[in-house]
Amino acid sequence: YHVEDEETDQRPFKCILDVGLQTTAVGHRMWGALKGAVDGGLHIPHTNKKFPGFKPAEEKGQEAEYDAEAHKEKIFGAHVKEYMEMLEEEDPTKYEAHFAKFIAEDINGEKLEEMYTEAHEKIKEDPEYEPAEKKGITHTREADQITSSDGTEHVRSKKIGLEARRAKVAEKIAAAQAKLLEDDDDE
Repeated sequence: YHVEDEETDQRPFKCILDVGLQTTAVGHRMWGALKGAVDGGLHIPHTNKKFPGFKPAEEKGQEAEYDAEAHKEKIFGAHVKEYMEMLEEEDPTKYEAHFAKFIAEDINGEKLEEMYTEAHEKIKEDPEYEPAEKKGITHTREADQITSSDGTEHVRSKKIGLEARRAKVAEKIAAAQAKLLEDDDDE
């Protein structure tokens, strides 16, 4: 991928994609994030070999092919649409379990591309991130029991500090030594 130099003095912001321990498999969703960042105006050096729709050359000397339309279909959820339709025909109960939120919002396979198009338009209108409002849930701890203001309860072990851990280990060692001495005295 090459960014053409424009006649303006301003250049696109250049960054490097660090995938960490992520497997760089063909068609992985991180390549979709990369494509979105590049389309958004960032300059990220890359090739399209890992994008969906890329076909390597079958023989030496031939050129590799990149089908941008296949990549677009992946972005707009054509593969999800196919899966939805297949599940709806073969296993309706599994379909209802997997796509319960889509069904509740009255979104089927035909409306999926429209949903993604609408989401892209909203992002283009206002790309600024707005964090969701906090729910105002408070948590209270009594020993290992955590009670939330929404009524849920959880059991979580409380971390102890280094000094407390060392004291606990020393106590166990002392108890074990005392037991050994007791056994020696009994004999």
